[in-house]
Amino acid sequence: MKKKLLGLAVVLLILIGSGYAWYKVSYGGTSYYVQITKDGAEKELKDDSGQKFKQYVYDIYSYQKDGKVKKVEFNADHNLRKEAYLKLTVIPDKGVTSWEEVKKSEVPKAALEKLKE
Repeated sequence: MKKKLLGLAVVLLILIGSGYAWYKVSYGGTSYYVQITKDGAEKELKDDSGQKFKQYVYDIYSYQKDGKVKKVEFNADHNLRKEAYLKLTVIPDKGVTSWEEVKKSEVPKAALEKLKE
C-alpha cells in the first residue's frame, strides 16, 4: 500500500512539475523596462474581415533589473504616453508577450540608471 502511495505521489509531482515548466516557458518570461520617449511608427493593417486598423510599432532598448540591455520590438493599438515607464514581459522565442505601464518608483535602480543615459 505504501509503495502505491509513493508511486502515485511521484507521478503527481512529475505532472505538477511538467505543468509548471510548460507554464513558465509559454507565459513566463523575463521582465524588462523601457521609457517611451517618442511616438511609435504607425502601421496600417487589415483584419480577417478586411477592416483597417492602426498599430504603433516601438523598436526600443529595454533593461532588466540588473541593467542588462536587450533591443525589443512591440506593438500597441494607440500611441503610448511619452515619458511613460513600461514593464515588458519578454520570452526568448516569442519576443514581447505583454506590457504594462508602471510608476517610476517601480523601475529597478539599475534599469532606471540605464534609461537616463
